[in-house]
Amino acid sequence: MLVSFLIFFFLFSGIGVISSLWRKNTIEDYFLASRNVPAWLVALSFGATISSGATFIGFAGLAYNTGINAIYVIAALTIGDHIGWLIANNKIRNKAIERKAHTYPSLIGKLGDKDQPMVTLIVALLTVVFLGMYCAAQLVAGAKIGESLFNWDYTYFIIMGAVVLLAYCWSGGIRASIWTDAVQAILIIVSLLVLIIAGLYRIGGINELWSQLSAIDPKLTDPFQFTFVGVIIGWMCFGIGILGQPQLMVRHMVARSDKDLLVARRFYLSWRWTVLLLSCFSGMIARVLIPETEGVGFDAELSIPLLWQDLLPPVLVGLLIAGLFSATMSTADSLLLSASSALTQNIIPNIIHKWRDSYVFARLGTVFVIILIVAIALFADKGVLSLVVLAWGYMAAALAPSIIVQLLGFKPSQRLVITMMITGFAITAIWQHGLMLNKAMLSLVPGMGAGFMVFALAYPLERKRHNKYKTQIATAE
Repeated sequence: MLVSFLIFFFLFSGIGVISSLWRKNTIEDYFLASRNVPAWLVALSFGATISSGATFIGFAGLAYNTGINAIYVIAALTIGDHIGWLIANNKIRNKAIERKAHTYPSLIGKLGDKDQPMVTLIVALLTVVFLGMYCAAQLVAGAKIGESLFNWDYTYFIIMGAVVLLAYCWSGGIRASIWTDAVQAILIIVSLLVLIIAGLYRIGGINELWSQLSAIDPKLTDPFQFTFVGVIIGWMCFGIGILGQPQLMVRHMVARSDKDLLVARRFYLSWRWTVLLLSCFSGMIARVLIPETEGVGFDAELSIPLLWQDLLPPVLVGLLIAGLFSATMSTADSLLLSASSALTQNIIPNIIHKWRDSYVFARLGTVFVIILIVAIALFADKGVLSLVVLAWGYMAAALAPSIIVQLLGFKPSQRLVITMMITGFAITAIWQHGLMLNKAMLSLVPGMGAGFMVFALAYPLERKRHNKYKTQIATAE
């Protein structure tokens, strides 16, 4: 199993290195693949980036613990995701081309009539910190798998994942990320299908699965255990929060045409629904075949890899574990490149201007960020889904409200945009760490709500002052 894992893992990772044969030594190619990515690659890359570690590890663990109620999370998350795509539409791509933006933070600072450099800087700082945390969660996911299946040191897997990640990101930039994403997106579905077929065969079919889940705990098959409204609202906002995620929205910026984006949206959403449902189904199968043991702690986030080991021959397990480990990398590479682009294009150039368009410096920035990510992964809590929710929530609450209102045609000032960002971020922190109400409602919900509230109260006053000023100027003339 170990030999199989290593062979397939380095084979998958090698695809990213091979992509460097098509690279151009320019900033636009390193971070945007020359804006020439076809629809199917955009869709699969978006899917693998958003789903990898959290889908395989986190959502299976959620279904293991909550059973059928995990479907509520899937439905709400995907609906919110769809809304986010509809709001973004082709506007992200077209504005990025029009404003010559190479990174998502720089685009956010150019959404209005005037450049907002302080907005760009704040978004870039948030990107480095929270996408670094998010990327660390992917390394944690891979390390948990290796630790449980091969009994290797957790630290070893963190470092190995980081080295491989750096190797192909250094070689091919975002093109390497997109190519490996496409392979992983396909492998994710195949591996989950193999697992489900083998699991149902062992259990005796769907009806037997349902009966055994009910016998273990009736709540696992009771669809009314969650606080329904809170779950729907929370995870819908989580889905809409894609607009605050640079590693995802840059996929809109690399598409070669508006038509490709429309096709990509349909393709991606079909893939997303399928993968989330299969992942949760796998978690429920694991609950039957790998039950909790009284008095012994069990990490539900390891249910899928342990199930593979229980059901499948070693060679096939090695293939699937390699795919799973690589799949965590397909999210991590996107996060790494988004964080390094923010650092090298939007933060440091404010101090050393000549480095802004340096291709060499852009690649060196990737090395610095991976060191930061490894540090986070080694010292952070090992809960994958909790790390993802934390990082995603802060980014969504701080950025999504101001992005949404500007994409809808409103033109808030830089001062108002920054106020919305600070308010959303602060309320999210207070809700989660001060009031500790995150279990009642995801903290990004009040955070995003606060951002929109600031806009609703301040924007009419701001426009009134603006119109009054214009009237005074016209009268003076």
